[in-house]
Amino acid sequence: MRRRLPPLKTLPAFEIAADRLSFSAAAGELNLTHGAVSRQIKALENHLGEPLFRRHNRRIELTDTGKALLPAVRQALHLLETSSAHIAAERKQGPLVVSCLATFLMRWLIPRLYDFKALHPEIEVRLAASHAPVDFARDGVDVAIRLGKPPWPANVVAQPFHDDLSGPVCSPALLQGRRLKRPSELRRYALLHTDTRPHAWSEWLDAKDETRVDAARGLRFEHTYFLLEAAASGLGVAVGSRALVEQDLKAGRLIAPFGFSPSGRAYTVLCSRQAARLPKVKAFRSWIADTAAKITRTP
Repeated sequence: MRRRLPPLKTLPAFEIAADRLSFSAAAGELNLTHGAVSRQIKALENHLGEPLFRRHNRRIELTDTGKALLPAVRQALHLLETSSAHIAAERKQGPLVVSCLATFLMRWLIPRLYDFKALHPEIEVRLAASHAPVDFARDGVDVAIRLGKPPWPANVVAQPFHDDLSGPVCSPALLQGRRLKRPSELRRYALLHTDTRPHAWSEWLDAKDETRVDAARGLRFEHTYFLLEAAASGLGVAVGSRALVEQDLKAGRLIAPFGFSPSGRAYTVLCSRQAARLPKVKAFRSWIADTAAKITRTP
């Protein structure tokens, strides 16, 4: 007998929207537009012939039908998720696929990865550079390293391991022996920007209550790696993450005239709840947390 099932792709949108009472929250977690989520909910309602939400100007609430449907949808999705996890567990001895921000990958992770391989020679590591939102199942990724802050998606285990400290950095040659004492003096220099962190200057200047510097002016680069190379080459001043410029500071290629301060974000290891139980993922999460803690303790 042919089953009369609701459109299955609508169920995750319904579950998240019902939990958060927000179509926008569902859109954010599913990486969809608000309109796409709204259409999925409408398709499910049309299939059932009943409204699932009462829509008000700036809020939604579940109808009695929506309240009755939610536990069944949650149970069905949990069963599918669990079954998929059992299948995925069969490949747990396969390579550990790590998706990582490109510049963090080059400047922080790769130089330290030898230590992980020494501790776990049985784990093959495959690295992929990306800053996009990760879909673990679609992308075939075990863990992802991203810079951010809560809230993270509900189905993700998030482990912050390195607080982000940021501040202006530049080549010593750019200052020609001058010492910058006030953020307003940055008006004399070109500001360098990156598309992957477009609001870095405005956020830093706001934190310093500095309004005399135009945060929008200057040169723009596609990636943080290019940004930091431009700063080291004397093209201007960039806002850099201390984790990414440690070696340049030690080598004297860059200086931080105002030091570094917390940005409110942290470098964070993300994985699905199912993957968090895999030995290779546990090993990586433990190693990166220990490694970051040792760096923090080092004077």
